[in-house]
Amino acid sequence: MKHGDSILQKKVLFEINEDFHQADNVNEALNTNILVEFLRACGEKDDEIRELASRTLVSIGNTAWGREILVRQKLLGNISRMFEDKVVKIRHNAYSALINLAEFTFGIESIVYTDILRILVEKLVEEKEDDILCLIMQLLNILLEGEQATDLVLSTPVLSRLNGHLASKNWRIRRLAAENLGSISYNVIGKKSTIEAKSIPPLCQMLSDEITECRASALRALASLAQEKEGKIQIYDLDKLNIIIDLLFDLD
Repeated sequence: MKHGDSILQKKVLFEINEDFHQADNVNEALNTNILVEFLRACGEKDDEIRELASRTLVSIGNTAWGREILVRQKLLGNISRMFEDKVVKIRHNAYSALINLAEFTFGIESIVYTDILRILVEKLVEEKEDDILCLIMQLLNILLEGEQATDLVLSTPVLSRLNGHLASKNWRIRRLAAENLGSISYNVIGKKSTIEAKSIPPLCQMLSDEITECRASALRALASLAQEKEGKIQIYDLDKLNIIIDLLFDLD
């Protein structure tokens, strides 16, 4: 890989990705310096080389040893830089690799510590591809399970940006935006901040959403916000109690 031409590099990376379908092959490869070569290849000018190299990181994040290596060698910043790539699939691979890592508590803590939360909030408005935006929200929702994540994310414009996505034409984006608001409002500070950000009116609008999953996610967030007196008052004032009662007859 290091000294080959672009054709040879592509062939090698393709074969490696095929081999990486087996976790044992991933772990064995990580006992060499090959990860350094993957990261180097992620900076190549050739789009296909970068995509193939970034794809290996998704497989690496799928193994316990791979996750440990990524964290121990402080490589999460290298992965987050791929969020800027012009190739959609490369951005997809970068977010997928971090989602795999975030499935475990130490992975969540490492991602939060690397200041990736702030970048994700920026990408909520910068990213134009719906599929990638869904991955961003999925990762953000997982990271909000971290101990310091809510306090950190509330120092960003995350609430206004999530509110905007509640009206998305894409139902998956609407659902994930509501889920994130529900996660942010898990603690008292999050509840108060979400209420102050005027998230309740658009969440109440979602109670009539044609998609079952969207209604469910909106209800989850509203149930959390209604634990605060101001949250209850806003829901009453919006005259949504009858709609909530009607949802008791929802077939789902």
